[in-house]
Amino acid sequence: MLSFINEIDDPIVQRDILDLNRRILLFREGKLNEESFRSLRLARGVYGQRQPGVQMIRIKVPMGLLTFDQFRAILNVCDEYSTGKYHITTRQDIQIHHVKLEDSPELWAKLEASDVTLREACGNTVRNVTASPLAGLDPKEPFNVLPFADTLWRFFLRNPVCQEMGRKFKVAFSSSDEDTALGVMHDLGVLPAVNAQGEPGFKLLVAGGLGAQPAPADVLHEWVPVEELLPITEAILRVFDREGERAKRQKARFKFLYQSMGREALLEAIERERQAPSGDFPALAFSEHEPSAPERIEEAVAPEGHEAWRRANVFAQKQPGFFAVGIRVPLGDETTSRTRELLDALAPFTSNTLRLTQSQDLLLPDVVEANLPMVHRILSERGWAQLGFQAAVDVTSCPGTDTCNLAISNSTHLSTVLEDLLEEEFPHMTYDREFSIKISGCMNACGQHSLASFGLHGSSLRREGAVMPAMQILVGGGKRANGEWSFAKKIMKLPTKHVPDALRTVLVDFELNQLPGETFADYFLRVGDRYHYDLLQPHVDGDAPDLFVDWGSDQAFQPEIGVGECAGVVIDLVSTLLLEAREKLELGREALAEGRWGHGIYHAYAAQIAGAKALLVRDGHKTNTYADILESFDREFVAAGQIVLEAGSFTAQVLSYLGGHSSKDFAQAYFNTAEAFLAELDALSATSNSSKAS
Repeated sequence: MLSFINEIDDPIVQRDILDLNRRILLFREGKLNEESFRSLRLARGVYGQRQPGVQMIRIKVPMGLLTFDQFRAILNVCDEYSTGKYHITTRQDIQIHHVKLEDSPELWAKLEASDVTLREACGNTVRNVTASPLAGLDPKEPFNVLPFADTLWRFFLRNPVCQEMGRKFKVAFSSSDEDTALGVMHDLGVLPAVNAQGEPGFKLLVAGGLGAQPAPADVLHEWVPVEELLPITEAILRVFDREGERAKRQKARFKFLYQSMGREALLEAIERERQAPSGDFPALAFSEHEPSAPERIEEAVAPEGHEAWRRANVFAQKQPGFFAVGIRVPLGDETTSRTRELLDALAPFTSNTLRLTQSQDLLLPDVVEANLPMVHRILSERGWAQLGFQAAVDVTSCPGTDTCNLAISNSTHLSTVLEDLLEEEFPHMTYDREFSIKISGCMNACGQHSLASFGLHGSSLRREGAVMPAMQILVGGGKRANGEWSFAKKIMKLPTKHVPDALRTVLVDFELNQLPGETFADYFLRVGDRYHYDLLQPHVDGDAPDLFVDWGSDQAFQPEIGVGECAGVVIDLVSTLLLEAREKLELGREALAEGRWGHGIYHAYAAQIAGAKALLVRDGHKTNTYADILESFDREFVAAGQIVLEAGSFTAQVLSYLGGHSSKDFAQAYFNTAEAFLAELDALSATSNSSKAS
């Protein structure tokens, strides 16, 4: 077991994997409670799935960039530990299913040997940093954002500032102001921008999100210098970490904190947090994408339909003579054997790199024009040349009830039905990239249904004393002619078997009444949601057969909703919190020994918070946010005289790091204060327990 770990050069990564293996053993032996273990494994990409006894493994692919060799490493672990199948997500990750928990450390070790990680693919962390699929290739981009996205994700990987936030935090880099990475729906959206003086920088969007209460991102800064990106991002994370909700999970995303604070208060809080000592920010440097020449240039007879394929699936890059080829992967699901065969065939004619897209597809960059017929032939002969890359016929869908605990009704089979309908009845939509269909198995929007022209999320309806599978229909999301994004609005619930007819009705109505040049999002705003409610009303009581049987099933529908793990749970066990406080203090000690003063200070900060929370939880006091913990501990323990602090208050003691320095002396002094504080808490807790016992 774990013999492969010796092939990993980084001792920090080795230790991380060995720690996961150790915690699995402790969990199996009953020495680690389930909630604490869940939080740890989620941050390592190990996620519970609908079927008991097996795990979903989420593989982090920053910006969706993969070399062929890295992809082969993923395919190999899919074969060895999973089912020979994989799933591309809407956030440029890869997921594999039905993995045994005990196999996850060795699987992770084998991936890390190819510079692929699971770390922080799930959990209350900075999740996978995504980017426009054409970033670095886009003729419309002012500069290549990929080097900056790469620096950002690496800086926050294992960074203590963002390991245990109230909820997850998502970042997207778009290649231009068209926002093709969907920064509008992210906690932080980063768009390249050039100011009036011609200086390159970034436009920052904050507090976007989907889910049950979707919210478009707000503009935090129209332009900031490149060197400000990391300091501002870290400050935002520090604000979210301290002020964000932790007890009420449905209100714990950054968008809710922003809605309560407002833009001006957030800006003030960011400036305050920028006084905190930090690790050294790495230098940010511009770098343009340079295509590597393919091994071979070979004349080939183009397959039938070559011009249609080029129109639907091929994009000219900003690098003269190079093209990017879109490859549809229906539902984002594929097998390892087909993919491995494809990579081997393409390798001589490409740069041996691929990109995962938010539409759950693949993008093959850097193909020279002379090789396009050969690449088309390779794809066509192997069944990979389906037209409509990122077009209306390319339906986006999460795995739904196939594997997810939270899914209500099936999304994957319905997606296939809708794709078939469009290709048969609306073939011109093979080239339409303005109309989109996105499906989620539940309201949490992993399928991004709130941004779709025609969006759906899983639901149910009760009729005749029984429950039938249903879809909540949302209409009108997408890009408007002025470049702004609109979020779709809920129209009504329909039985899932009526959804194809409803889609047909919406499309026919649009094509009959569309004004010249009008996008569907603009059309929806013109006619309104009530118009579409009346339009779809006849489909509520249609006569489709088997209304009580979901797509892809032959059994009567039974909604089975489990407990989701989209983010780690809140742990409120006193003993666990005190143990965590000591563990954080040890992490701080290690950081100081390694000269990482900023990290040592943060670990000492978090240790004090965890220790104070333990006593507050024990006595039933409010601990919804870290800010609550500071205030409550001062009121209940310091003001009551149960504990005396040299700083005068717990708040002053903990927040003394603001305005401090990332120096050895300051970090050591702050750590010593935290260590003494935890010793006092242990004594106070022991005294209290002794009194209760007597």
